[in-house]
Amino acid sequence: WAERRRLDRKAGHAFGFTQLKECLKWCLDLGIGVVTVYAFSIENFKRSQQEVDSLMDLAVAKLDELSRKRGFLQRNQIRVQVLGDLSLLPTHVQEAAARAMYVSRNHGRAVLNICLSYTSRQEILCACNHVVQGVRRGELQSGDVCEDLISQALYTGPHSQVDLLIRTSGETRMSDFLLWQASLSCVSFQSVLWPDFSLWNLASSILCYQSSHKALIQARKRHQDASASSMGCGEAG
Repeated sequence: WAERRRLDRKAGHAFGFTQLKECLKWCLDLGIGVVTVYAFSIENFKRSQQEVDSLMDLAVAKLDELSRKRGFLQRNQIRVQVLGDLSLLPTHVQEAAARAMYVSRNHGRAVLNICLSYTSRQEILCACNHVVQGVRRGELQSGDVCEDLISQALYTGPHSQVDLLIRTSGETRMSDFLLWQASLSCVSFQSVLWPDFSLWNLASSILCYQSSHKALIQARKRHQDASASSMGCGEAG
């Protein structure tokens, strides 16, 4: 997006943040209570140090902008969760993330999950490690381990069932984003670049979800029945 307009990449990311706030407003108006965005992948650390440093500084500036008193989060009563391996982030980014989560902790209208230093494979691995440690410490029995338990151990916790995943920029790959959570969801591929994402693009994705809603519910029901049957067989054995 930035290259087409002969802007540097940082400017493109800044425009993307502005568009995120607009999209959040639309979601609030539509009654959508949980939104998860992919801000920075662990794989992005492989980019040039200059670009990574620029993105980290931008993340701090935008998190602090969100966190300001009477700022966007407070006005709209949005609670922020920053999800990912935050230990990989520079200290000043960790501190900005902590500030955003702290000041919005009691906001109850909606939840904004910001995936920062994130990949879905790392998230699943981390969840499995937590479960294993629970078994080793005697807090869990091996028979307690199931899909629901792993879902609860994911970064997204109680919001681990995605209804609609929107992939912009004309890409038809998942980019290691919410692979577990989106396994039984509607995926809408949009050719538009994120800074140009409009209300009409959101509406078309929602229509895609609505048209597949019945099939999704049926697929989830079959999956639940199969999981329950499998657990029952295991207990009988």
